[in-house]
This record gives sequence, C-alpha cells and structure tokens, in this order.
Amino acid sequence: MKKALILSIILIVQNSGFAQSNDFLLNKSQQLIINENYLEADSILKEVINNVDSISSELTFLFGKNSFHLNKFKQSINWLNKYIELKGLLGIYSEETIKYLELANTKNIIDRREDTENVIIELFSYRYIECPNKFKLCPICKGSSVMITETNIGKIYKTCPFSDDKGFLTCDEYNDFLRGKLLPKKNTIK
Repeated sequence: MKKALILSIILIVQNSGFAQSNDFLLNKSQQLIINENYLEADSILKEVINNVDSISSELTFLFGKNSFHLNKFKQSINWLNKYIELKGLLGIYSEETIKYLELANTKNIIDRREDTENVIIELFSYRYIECPNKFKLCPICKGSSVMITETNIGKIYKTCPFSDDKGFLTCDEYNDFLRGKLLPKKNTIK
C-alpha cells in the first residue's frame, strides 16, 4: 500500500511538472508569435503536440494563428475550426479565432485563384507551339476551309472565318487558337 501511494505521488508530480512545462512552452510560443518569430513558434508548438495525449483549445488556437502567419492557410483553417469546435463562440480566443479564420479563408481563395491563373499562364502563354511548315491545319474546319452545320432541313455550308482559303492557320494564329484568342478574319466573304 505504501509503495502504491509513493508511486501515485511520483506520477502526480511528474504529470504536474509535464503540464507546467507545456504551459511554459505555450506561453513561450505565444510570445514568439507576438514577436513575429513564427518559425521558432512553429517548432515549439509541434514539440508540444508531439508530447501531449490530448490537445488543448489554446494549442489549437496558437497553432492556427501561427500557421496563418506562415502562409499555411489550409492548415490554419483546420486548427482554427478545431478551436471553434472545442470552445464555440464563448472561448477566450473565439473573437480573434473568427477574425483569423475569415482572413485565412480569404487568403486561401486568393491563393487558389492565383495558382489557377499561374497554371493557365504556364500552359498557354509561355509555351509557343512551333509549326514545322509555318502552317497548321485549322482545327475548326479541319482543313476544308468550309464549316458545315447540320440543321433539320439540311446542311449549311459557310466559309471558315478563321483559316485561309486552303484550311490552314499560321503558327501565330494556331497558338492564339490554343489560348482562346483567335479572332475571325475580317474578310470572310469569298
């Protein structure tokens, strides 16, 4: 019985010391965030996460806030949402969490748009397709120089407004077509 009591006391003291250590690290990371030392705060927060069995609401808030400042917006959104799940709108950091959550969502949307624009620019604007003969078969009329439209009555034949009279596009026109910028030629009546 005496051994069990001593063992219990040792475990309580160790857990108390461990909790105080985590509180110290959380306070330190909070100060680092205030001082804009986000990378150092990130490493301390990760250390705390790796050494606890359950994550506190304060830790979720600090990790979400710090992730925002590291431009890790999806990660920030996840942690801040976790804080709201744990504390609702009545937590100590709820008001600040909502503000950071709105900012992170906005930045995430902007980043996604910019990524999409960058992909489009890379795919279409910077890559110029070289034509071996300086001409490329028109993909609209398929080289016939005539566009055929079927209706209920019959077929309507119309001169292709994009290709030359032989059904070809220049290399520049073809690249404009790939970018969606090919305009019909002004003189389409033949």
